[in-house]
Amino acid sequence: MDMEYVLLFYMWGIGLVVYIFHKMDKRYKKVSRTKVERIEEQWEHDKLYAPTPKNR
Repeated sequence: MDMEYVLLFYMWGIGLVVYIFHKMDKRYKKVSRTKVERIEEQWEHDKLYAPTPKNR
């Protein structure tokens, strides 16, 4: 009978860990981009669309 309780709490523990990681994954997807990512995108944009200086 004690073994049944141990297994029950073990399964609850595993379920709790899975639930926490599931919630963390959902929250991660809602996070906006970092400042570094925005700066890198701006740099790429400037590199592609900035006018090139005329050759003299």
